[in-house]
Amino acid sequence: MNKKYCGLALLFLLITATLCVPVHAADRSKQAAAWIDRTTVSGMNILLQKTKSNVIDVVLLLKSGSGLDPSSKKGTALIMNNIVYFKLRYSKTKIGAVDVETFPDYTLIRMKTTSSGLEKALHEVKGLLSEPIYSYDWLTDLKGLYNTDLKGISPFYRAYSDFTAQFYGSDHPYNDRMVPENLLTISGKDVYQWYRQTYQPGNAILSITGNVSKSIKDLNKFFADMITESVDRRLMITPVFPDKDIQLDREELNGRTTTVSIGFAAPRFSDPDFPAFRVISCYLEDYMHYFEELRVKEGLFYAGFVFYNYFQKPKAPNLVFVTSTSPDSLKRVEERTLAIVAKLINEGISQREIDRAVDAMKAGNDVLLESEKSSAVKNALSQYLQTQLVYDENLFAKLTQVKTEDIKRAAAKYLKHYIRVAYIPREMAENF
Repeated sequence: MNKKYCGLALLFLLITATLCVPVHAADRSKQAAAWIDRTTVSGMNILLQKTKSNVIDVVLLLKSGSGLDPSSKKGTALIMNNIVYFKLRYSKTKIGAVDVETFPDYTLIRMKTTSSGLEKALHEVKGLLSEPIYSYDWLTDLKGLYNTDLKGISPFYRAYSDFTAQFYGSDHPYNDRMVPENLLTISGKDVYQWYRQTYQPGNAILSITGNVSKSIKDLNKFFADMITESVDRRLMITPVFPDKDIQLDREELNGRTTTVSIGFAAPRFSDPDFPAFRVISCYLEDYMHYFEELRVKEGLFYAGFVFYNYFQKPKAPNLVFVTSTSPDSLKRVEERTLAIVAKLINEGISQREIDRAVDAMKAGNDVLLESEKSSAVKNALSQYLQTQLVYDENLFAKLTQVKTEDIKRAAAKYLKHYIRVAYIPREMAENF
């Protein structure tokens, strides 16, 4: 899925992206480094992993994203990346499936092609990093599209967006909340400047997997003549810990249900508590929904997610409950959520339930492995984020070591203060 309709779909995209453990073929990734050839040419890191798959994945990771947007012009990176999306999507070279994703720390450009189409894909990558790209028409159309979408976004997105703004603060790079007023101030110069400081070979990681006939020497020669500058646009960010509880109520004008977002700080990959917290997030959503008893025994209706954005905002992630319920149940929902958190802190999760949660994660991963998904994205992310925990066998090895005391320690450290944003309708919904 590309980001051209981000105003409506970003929340659901991010939630979906983190519900499953990253996919990577265990039989060949146990010694991932031995299967990946590496080189650096014109400042760009290149990773080549040859597999038997006839689908070749070409992934370009740029070490910068929407976090570079000025706080008053959120959406600049998204507009430029979508211009790139349209250029690739409707290219005369017919390279295959294309996806462009924009995150605060990085941008991911994915192309799925065949052996015969690889050369075309590589030329597209080289063009992106060498030739100026701009379109006044696309800029105008995209601003209009986002401006329209932002006026009609769902309560789910608004509640989560407002939580993000409160959690990080208005000037923080991870506050990616877009508003129509700021979007209208973005000029063509802003968009083009963002392109020039981002689409540089020295700011890029190129990751290729599949049945590739080209060698790493061939790739080195192909990209050797690019003009580059020595850049690395990594954001310098420290973890975020709210110092008090915040409860905000907003009026929902177009519905009869209440949407509530309740969020806490969460650990990074580098934090020793990350494996335990990954089990917590799986336990709350994938394995046993934290609202199950509330829904079944108390007869409340809801639709909800638990979202742990450790990939999307790796240097200061959070854990967020996003839920819809009846207006008169808001207090009960908040109390029940905090009770679950208190139980994690005081009692943790039994070893039996930890093991079952980890087994559920493994089972879900086994199903995804049947699709023979490429590891090109994970190879690029591992290089950029400097962690091996994006690979399943490394992550699962850590998860199987998690104990009840680890859960209690991680919960006590991170689930201290929360931020709650609720969109409450003027009229209550009728009972079923």
